Amino acid sequence: MSEEQKKQIKINVPADAKPMYVNSVKINVTDEEVILQCALVRPEEGRGTLVSELVFAPKHAMRFQKALDDTLKKHFTRHLPE
Repeated sequence: MSEEQKKQIKINVPADAKPMYVNSVKINVTDEEVILQCALVRPEEGRGTLVSELVFAPKHAMRFQKALDDTLKKHFTRHLPE
């Protein structure tokens, strides 16, 4: 069993859970936390609506960044035309 398989966590997704679309993220960093404020900005209105706020410990934010970077690199190197 690989190290990645050992770390997998099963997550219960409630039946009424709905995905939320965001097209803008504001990031605030302190020594204790990294905050991502995710918003939907409508260009015609020139303003946005906060959809979700994610708060990470710095260590977890760095792990999230690495996981996102690795995932995007794997996807786009497979799916982008040469």
